[in-house]
Amino acid sequence: MALASENLKNHVKLFLKNIGQSFFLNNAYFGAIFLLLLMYFDYHLFIYGLLGSLIAYAYTLRSSTQVILKDSGVITINGFFFGIAMASFFQESPVFLFSFLLGAALMPLVVKATFEVLQHWRMSPLIIPYILVVWLICLCGHGPGMELNPSSAWPNSIHHLASSHLEGEIASRIFQAVCLSMSRVLFVSNMNFGFAIFALITLFSPRRGFYFLSGTLLATLVSYALSADSAIWEHGYFSYSAGLIGLGLASFPENFSWQTIFGFCMFSSFLTIASEHYLDSQGLPTLSLPYVITFWLAQLGRTPRVSLSWAPKKLIVQGSKKTEEKVA
Repeated sequence: MALASENLKNHVKLFLKNIGQSFFLNNAYFGAIFLLLLMYFDYHLFIYGLLGSLIAYAYTLRSSTQVILKDSGVITINGFFFGIAMASFFQESPVFLFSFLLGAALMPLVVKATFEVLQHWRMSPLIIPYILVVWLICLCGHGPGMELNPSSAWPNSIHHLASSHLEGEIASRIFQAVCLSMSRVLFVSNMNFGFAIFALITLFSPRRGFYFLSGTLLATLVSYALSADSAIWEHGYFSYSAGLIGLGLASFPENFSWQTIFGFCMFSSFLTIASEHYLDSQGLPTLSLPYVITFWLAQLGRTPRVSLSWAPKKLIVQGSKKTEEKVA
């Protein structure tokens, strides 16, 4: 009994650490408080995010799962983001539940597949697997059996949002937009939730909290400058990825300078706008694609001697030895 209790405790701790990796914080206490905040501000997203992450975490218990995927929590957080994305975009129905359970069950396999490909470039899958699965479900179509959630922004709806919905002077509107952007990372449209997430990150890591806020602020200013007379920048759809980029690069083992971090945050804002325009024509949501692409560029730019070969190093060495033997 004592052994079973200890094992359960270890699994709960590891699961919460994995959840904390959503913001690059491998801390069980952070993961627990983060889930409580999400439950308080949006119970609906919390339920599906928790269910998706638990299904994904259960897969990591298999002995065949690579240690790096278990420790990094990449499988668990992809299941978590898949759950909150599905709950945000679609209304509940039997077809939705079937699609959700099928997607959640397949998520670990998609993560492992992308990991096997990207490891040859020494890159992490990050959260691209959940994006691919959500896109697949979106491309399969939606209709009476799986209706869109009218409260969530969807392709063809972002540009039709109210031209201005925040009150106060421009400085106050920018601050509110920044908080709203930070909440949209988790598909929540609540400025208080965004500020609470920022405060929580800062409590556990002031440096990462600073870059999370600064990256979002910088991208908000860029989107504000590019919006001309439109106030669409206030809704936070063009700046939510930048905060994750700033936070992620600040926690990277290699020490990125603040100029580099801010440069990538600015780049993500342009990439978000470009991605939204292109994916809108395909009927797909942008999700966190700008964050993933920008982060990959940062990784490739700092990784020495990146191998572009699809073959594992062991096979390359064996192949070269055989070639030498033939020549001899």
